Amino acid sequence: MFAAFTVGVVPVPGCVTDACPAVGYVSTLTVHLEGNVAAVSEVRLCDDTGCSQPAPVPGTPVPKRTILPTFSPDIQPSPAPPASFPPFHGQQQDSDTWVFTLNLGTPSDVTVRAVAADGTVLAEQDHELVWTRVGGSERCGGPMSTPPILVSVP
Repeated sequence: MFAAFTVGVVPVPGCVTDACPAVGYVSTLTVHLEGNVAAVSEVRLCDDTGCSQPAPVPGTPVPKRTILPTFSPDIQPSPAPPASFPPFHGQQQDSDTWVFTLNLGTPSDVTVRAVAADGTVLAEQDHELVWTRVGGSERCGGPMSTPPILVSVP
């Protein structure tokens, strides 16, 4: 009275996952300046959601100190204001090249402004952008690229 028993594993299509990876990609846009680039203090990239801000830079660490929490039932915490984030961060690569990081999509058109240190707009140009996927997939998304923008500064 001995019976043979075979166990097999059969993949079931309903259990196979085809999930996208966590979103962690960014797209970039490069702006090249020509002309009077020495007068330019900042380049701003704008679309209908807002304008770029300079890329954050690490700050100086503050000295460590001990904070003793105190409790008072009379003091009620107030909610923090909602965080706001610029649509793009810009960073100067060299004297005539700026690179913008786009975290929240790829705009179809932008305005580029070359700005002097005193806030004077030295050049302003509108550009339509054509984006090409350079990673990821159509279904899951991924980083995109567009040809560099050339801005002439008088």
